[in-house]
Amino acid sequence: MTTYHVDDAEFSGLRGRTVLLTGCATGIGREAAHLAHKHGANLILGDWAEKEGQSLESELKDRVLFRKTDVSSWPDLLALFDAGWKRFGSLDIVLANAGINEVGNILEDRYDSETGQLKPPVLQTLDVNLLGVIYTTKLAIHYFAKQPNKRFQLVLTGSAACFLDTPPLWTYEAAKAGVMGLMRSLRSQLPKNNNVTINMVAPWLTKTPMLKDEFLSVWGDLPANEPIGVARALLLPAVRPDMNGKSLFIAGHEIVDFEEGLERTKPQWMGEQLSRDVDEGQRRIVP
Repeated sequence: MTTYHVDDAEFSGLRGRTVLLTGCATGIGREAAHLAHKHGANLILGDWAEKEGQSLESELKDRVLFRKTDVSSWPDLLALFDAGWKRFGSLDIVLANAGINEVGNILEDRYDSETGQLKPPVLQTLDVNLLGVIYTTKLAIHYFAKQPNKRFQLVLTGSAACFLDTPPLWTYEAAKAGVMGLMRSLRSQLPKNNNVTINMVAPWLTKTPMLKDEFLSVWGDLPANEPIGVARALLLPAVRPDMNGKSLFIAGHEIVDFEEGLERTKPQWMGEQLSRDVDEGQRRIVP
């Protein structure tokens, strides 16, 4: 198990760099914005919550641009990246942090009031938490490519739900598992083709406005995160540019990489022969 500790002094590496952050208005994102700005970063901020986002922009005053942004809307995200590029002329770090809680319930039947036909499930959570991250990733890679001979960091906000059962967060868990899959699919390609590292943070229970009351009411003395603890983990790959392909599980502010442990113990949970065969298969098919 690899555990990471980050000192405040490390965040000085953000000075003069430009960070684009979605989901900035509250919780983890707001703390990340304050932390990055405190250490000298330029900020491009996007969030659907316009009032809270504008108040954050007013608090920070300089080196910051905020735009109301629905990350599930390609035109909205494109406008955010374009406005930030025009303002600062650079982009070094992208934090794909925007997310919402479960909307709807796929176990409940909903019927059209006129036809009586079964209606499809509500997929807003999937649109924001997965489609929005894919859109943000695509735009990050595109804008990074405008700046040759630099190194870039892309950090995706996943969840403990990538690894753990989290009913009744049905589509939330599906979306966050997709975020992890996106990170894993890109981690071998982005560094060598685009000079970009990609990592994911996976917070366990965190005391944000998104947290459901029923979860906190039963939590007791188990490890819980404050938003600042996760914000520090979110910015960790930005100040350690050699980190790549990590899933940083955050519990009680402890930062643990799960990928190393999964890889190291693969013969135990796959079986030794299957593990060797899978390694060889991946060697043949992954360019």
